[in-house]
Amino acid sequence: MRYLILTPVDSWFFRDGRPFHKGEATSDVGGFFPPSAFTVAGAIRAHLARSMGWREDRRERRWSDEICRVLGDGYDLKGLRFRGPLLCRESDHGLEILFPAPLNLYGKKGDRGYEMRLLRPGAEVECDLGRVRLPSAEGIDGMKPLSGYITGDQLKQVLRGEVPEGRVIPAEELWSSEYAVGLARDLETRTAKEAHLYSINRIRLERGVHLLMGVEGIEDMLKELDGAVMPLGGEGRMASVAITTLVEDIYGFRPELRSENGTVRFTLLHITPAFLSRWPGPGDAIPGVPGRVVSACIERAMRIGGWDSANRRPVDLKPFIPPGSVWFCEADDDRLEDVRRLSRVGEYTEFGFGEVAVGVW
Repeated sequence: MRYLILTPVDSWFFRDGRPFHKGEATSDVGGFFPPSAFTVAGAIRAHLARSMGWREDRRERRWSDEICRVLGDGYDLKGLRFRGPLLCRESDHGLEILFPAPLNLYGKKGDRGYEMRLLRPGAEVECDLGRVRLPSAEGIDGMKPLSGYITGDQLKQVLRGEVPEGRVIPAEELWSSEYAVGLARDLETRTAKEAHLYSINRIRLERGVHLLMGVEGIEDMLKELDGAVMPLGGEGRMASVAITTLVEDIYGFRPELRSENGTVRFTLLHITPAFLSRWPGPGDAIPGVPGRVVSACIERAMRIGGWDSANRRPVDLKPFIPPGSVWFCEADDDRLEDVRRLSRVGEYTEFGFGEVAVGVW
């Protein structure tokens, strides 16, 4: 798999799930970042389609049969596969990939730096879910969830069940939000159109911070992407593209999973958002994952949609499990190899959704 480094030419705009229609009293739309895999994969496919002769105008919205054979159509990707998008930043050691901090990581800043703890399932308690093992709050007095990003080395520590060294990188160190006001002008009178005023939040990355998106299945077309400048997100804002190759499988690290009394315990950490037709509860199975759920640290659902360029309208929003969410699971030890091979769960994984890292607890 090759990876694309995406850098904003100026700033980006990615709308969130709130309404953004003419006449609706909605303001400050935006701030959805990193963007969804639908958005980034769609921008890449549209750029490649233009290189094959497609012109994005009202007379030719649909792709030709030749383009569809190579790039697919809609949710059908043919032989294309994507991974990500993830954040990365330049460092003294090269490109450093950043991962969402796990939601079971709590901490506080003290006189000696950050003190952190990883939540694990506690003893069974009786609650409205029945007798279940909720994440234990033992030893986290004064701590709060640490939102932000961790490095690859910190991710390996978390997957081994260890508290990561250093600190969580806050989002404020990676990008900032810019408030912007726009309007539509009448081309004849050069005056503002009535009821065409809007306000949005744009994303501006810090210097040296990029998006990273893996792609495979179009090796003979990569030259069309390397060095390209293409629209990404709303308002036709642009991204420059560079191709890189990563030596290490970015989250293929597997800690040593051990069997105890015929049971193997493992965690699934969501690296990218995941769509499950039904979210499992305690004792249930995650589709495609051996064993059952014991407990979890999960944020409320992200609502992700997209844009139907053929029909010029947004697609329906769906609830996705946010990145950073953690499942605590158990499986029979004869499924150990199946657990080790886990890398994606849920639907739309060919777009880059549902990437998971396996750890221990």
